[in-house]
Amino acid sequence: MIEPLLSALTDVSLLLGNEIIFFLVVGAMVFLAEKRPEKRKKIILGIIIISIMVIALKNIFAIERPCTGIGAEFGCPSFPFMEHSFPSGHAAVAFLLMIAFLDKKSFPVFWLFALFIAFSRLFLGVHNFEDIAGALVLAPIAYHITDVLWGRYFA
Repeated sequence: MIEPLLSALTDVSLLLGNEIIFFLVVGAMVFLAEKRPEKRKKIILGIIIISIMVIALKNIFAIERPCTGIGAEFGCPSFPFMEHSFPSGHAAVAFLLMIAFLDKKSFPVFWLFALFIAFSRLFLGVHNFEDIAGALVLAPIAYHITDVLWGRYFA
């Protein structure tokens, strides 16, 4: 009974681990949950900002990925500029979305999505707890920077 569950969890984790699929899912979630075009644009700006921050921090710290457990069977992620571990880019974007929807009825969906993404990165063994914690700290900083830039240049 547990084997099919682990298999499904692995499949979904690997699917969302693909950057293209992940960003398609994120885009669909934003499009479906947020009807205001200006807020959608602000969220996209936030995703761009946090992605730049993640790439910079990954290359500054250059911490090797753990690539243990189930994820090791499928190879360590090696997306250009993202081959290092700290912080988790997937978790950072998911946490940013969670913050962007704090004041919406859909917040629980984004909270669960962020928790699942964080768990899936640990489950696959491509990140460790510190990578996820770093993403959680980075998300509100990136969202604040987005707020400041949005208010100054786009509002």
